[in-house]
Amino acid sequence: MDRFKQFATAHPLAFGLQVAVVYILMLFVSAMLGVLLPGEETYGQIGGIIGRVASITVLLALLFRLGWLRPAGFTRLGRRQTWLLILLPLVYSIAVSAYAMTGNLGFRFSGTALSGPVTLFILIAAFLEEVAFRGLILHAFVRVWGSTNRGLIKSVLISSLLFGAMHILDFLGGRPLPGVLLQSVEAFFLGIWLATVVLSGKSIYPAAFFHAVFNLVAYLSFNGSEPTPSFWLLLSILMFPLALYGIYLLRAVSRRSVVPAVT
Repeated sequence: MDRFKQFATAHPLAFGLQVAVVYILMLFVSAMLGVLLPGEETYGQIGGIIGRVASITVLLALLFRLGWLRPAGFTRLGRRQTWLLILLPLVYSIAVSAYAMTGNLGFRFSGTALSGPVTLFILIAAFLEEVAFRGLILHAFVRVWGSTNRGLIKSVLISSLLFGAMHILDFLGGRPLPGVLLQSVEAFFLGIWLATVVLSGKSIYPAAFFHAVFNLVAYLSFNGSEPTPSFWLLLSILMFPLALYGIYLLRAVSRRSVVPAVT
């Protein structure tokens, strides 16, 4: 494990790519489990839930062995100021998602049922993404590059780029490529904001909460329909100010508070 930690320190980008590949493999395993143990709904497959819970367990065990659980923000719920900070951006994100889908600020919830398995699946999926991309990958980058403000921004941008690129995998599920690429852009902007929340609050949980609620509302607003490329284009444009706000807030983050001592 010491060699693995040294590799993460010496080659943070290669380490981040490896974690992203492992995450993708975990998704494939979860998908296969979903076929073996299907549920009544696509987003509520029992096998998919089990696979993602197992993936979270493995990644948390890796963080523990690396000694990164605390510095990556898994041992504290976050400061009250951080939870208050995310409220208005969360309302904004929900509003622009509804506007991109419907052309107004109204939601079309009546045709979509949010069952227990679906809710659990969405919550667990969001937390798994936070563990992989803001827990392991972002933290690995910050340990090496985060000694300056420029280094923090670099860590946020590259970890968010990997987060956005991961969404291109949806193309393998039969979704149109233009929509998948635009969704990746939206995810990149969202990743910038989530990474800022983690670094400013020194906790993974406010970002995980934001991510999960945003995904739940998006699922409801889709109303069972497939989002069009125009939806992802408009949502990407509307999420860009949130990413800029995240970069602005990041400049005020104390570097000493987010860069751990290398052990």
